[in-house]
Amino acid sequence: MSKKTEVSQNGATARRPSEQALQLVDVAVGAVPVAAENVRRTVEQLLDSEARSQELETLQHRVSNLRDGATRPAQVETLKQKWNGEVEKAQSRGGDVRRQVVDQLVARARQARERVEPVYRDRVEPVYRERVEPVVKERVEPVYRQRVEPVYRDRVEPTVKRVRERI
Repeated sequence: MSKKTEVSQNGATARRPSEQALQLVDVAVGAVPVAAENVRRTVEQLLDSEARSQELETLQHRVSNLRDGATRPAQVETLKQKWNGEVEKAQSRGGDVRRQVVDQLVARARQARERVEPVYRDRVEPVYRERVEPVVKERVEPVYRQRVEPVYRDRVEPTVKRVRERI
């Protein structure tokens, strides 16, 4: 599997769709804990009268900069940078959360497999060999060879070949 990176028309490096999808998942998953952290921090600020006063002054200053035509572009750029920083923080946190969830799912799947495999090996496999395999060999395989294989060979394989040639 080769990793291709392409340069798009605007000169930025294009990512593979799978990488873009993972990035979007990471941002979406990480947005919740980052937002909760920001809300918690804001509530703590609002509960402290001194911090609340400073925050109100900061917001008033920001609003006046946005209203002033001379300082608006710089303020908008600052807000964009802050937004991008929050998105990057969410992506980083989301990647950590996603990896933790994947690790937990893998561990649970391993535990389930460890519980199921002995039962299958000890109980199911012998019954399958004794009861099912003979029926498959005597009844199913001849019908498959006589009815299914010709249809597959005559219809499905040529269709698949044509589709592959188009792609």
